[in-house]
Amino acid sequence: MSEIRIKTISIKNYRSFKDRQVFRFPDNEYLKPISIIGYNNSGKTNLMNSILYSIGNKFTSKETFSINDFYNRDIINIPEIISLTESTTVPKYDGKLANLNGYNRLEIQTDGFEIEGAKIASLKPNYTDKNWEAFGANKYFNIFFINFHNIKEEISTKKTSWGNLTSFLAKHIKKLVDGDLEMSSKKEAFNTETKKATESVLENSDLKKFISNIKLNYTNNLRNNNCHVEFGLPNYEDIFLQMIFKIGLNGNNEKQIPIDQFGDGYISMFVMAVIQAIAETNTEDKCLFLFEEPESFLHENHQEYFYKMVLCPLASKGHQVIYTTHSDKMIDIFDTKSIIRVEFDENEKRTINKYNNLEDFIPTIKPIISLENYNSFIKSVEPNLNKILFSRKVILVEGPNDLLAYNFAIEKTVMTLINDINYAKSYLNFRNISIIPHHGKATALLLIDLCKHFGLEYFVINDLDFEDNFITQLDNFENLTELKESNLYLDKNSANRGMITTNWNLIKSANLNNLHFNIPKLESVLGYESNDKNSLGIWNKLNEIENFEENFLPNKLASFLEFDSLEELLKE
Repeated sequence: MSEIRIKTISIKNYRSFKDRQVFRFPDNEYLKPISIIGYNNSGKTNLMNSILYSIGNKFTSKETFSINDFYNRDIINIPEIISLTESTTVPKYDGKLANLNGYNRLEIQTDGFEIEGAKIASLKPNYTDKNWEAFGANKYFNIFFINFHNIKEEISTKKTSWGNLTSFLAKHIKKLVDGDLEMSSKKEAFNTETKKATESVLENSDLKKFISNIKLNYTNNLRNNNCHVEFGLPNYEDIFLQMIFKIGLNGNNEKQIPIDQFGDGYISMFVMAVIQAIAETNTEDKCLFLFEEPESFLHENHQEYFYKMVLCPLASKGHQVIYTTHSDKMIDIFDTKSIIRVEFDENEKRTINKYNNLEDFIPTIKPIISLENYNSFIKSVEPNLNKILFSRKVILVEGPNDLLAYNFAIEKTVMTLINDINYAKSYLNFRNISIIPHHGKATALLLIDLCKHFGLEYFVINDLDFEDNFITQLDNFENLTELKESNLYLDKNSANRGMITTNWNLIKSANLNNLHFNIPKLESVLGYESNDKNSLGIWNKLNEIENFEENFLPNKLASFLEFDSLEELLKE
């Protein structure tokens, strides 16, 4: 039995990584797949590549790296990658032992101008003694990396022009062929039978005459060297890598189609079947599966199917599954131990470990997933998971009209500063800022909990629902008991007391620096007198407003939206 598992990895000066970032993975008692998430260019692929280098799954030599792999393309920023892995000890083909227990460190040597060498140095868990048994050990463990962006290449079983195997499928087929003693015992019979079959087919054929002419001409060209020219099948070990999978759909076995002729979505589902088959035939081994964006080419329904029927079952059998993704359908948002979130710090120009917490997520209010909160979850949380996880910042607004109004105000403000309508319309996308309607203060508390848990910057906009501005007074109450003993609370009827309590909870959860109240509500701040909350009426009112005042678009929101950077740009 072989088993391998990554425990930690630290990265420094590799591509978008600058200062050392350390990532921890749950132990083997945790039976869930681990997702690496983040928006585009946040550093997910760089993290995945670091894992592949550290375990020897990517070949490492002087030629492997270039100046592009050094942070900021500066030769003094030498990449350093260190992984801590644990594995069983297994016999090598030559009788020696192989294990990957301990630390595997990428070491790159330079002369200050050019790269002179690169290697993976392996140390035992004590971090002092060298682990000689780690040399070449990775091929004795079941490690599978699949880049779903290049899905057709991943099912190719042919060798490259240099004789290397590149796809996970080809490597696995070769491993099965090499390790099958019963197949090996039939090798000579196979060679004899295939040679006889080839000669039988070629007998009295034009192709055989053509080959004879080649032999005669080649002999003459070599000054009458009596050479031998043969046209036949590949070697025994290679013939299985020349075979291709063919598919007959809907029970049609007569007209089978090579799998690489299908669309990428069909091929992705075929790869699912291959992965499942690998796991089913490795019942004793514990494998390491590494996937690059497995949702590529899959519809939402199939993304969720892949997560539930492939990734989760793999992990439940004890295999370690680590993958990058952009899809909220491929994660369990409330089992946050299974999520690693990276982010690109725009100020420092570097990738940072934004979230990697192996503790349970415990919300400050009632459980988010419950029948009691199901309505709020379906309306506000579930549809917005993608925006929460894959945005740099989030603005939480009360409802659809708030969403309409603030989108309008932001676009108009940016247009005033830059005078570029396309840029103004896409400003929030450019800054990777999302606006999410939460449909009520109680649900806002749920979303704030999630944002805080994942270290996501947030800003909350709500109606106060009272004519008087007592926000500062509310903020001064340290606890709920103190609030409920105050005249502010006791002088109100039961309905208003409930709203006061909710507003207090919101202030204490969000912090006033991240919170703005429209007093008493959005419509009155905009000067919309009707109570019908008609979106068209609000739209018309928005178009009448020349400038948005502090009571609607406060300076702290403008700062959160980074309008000051646009003003600096104009000064330049």
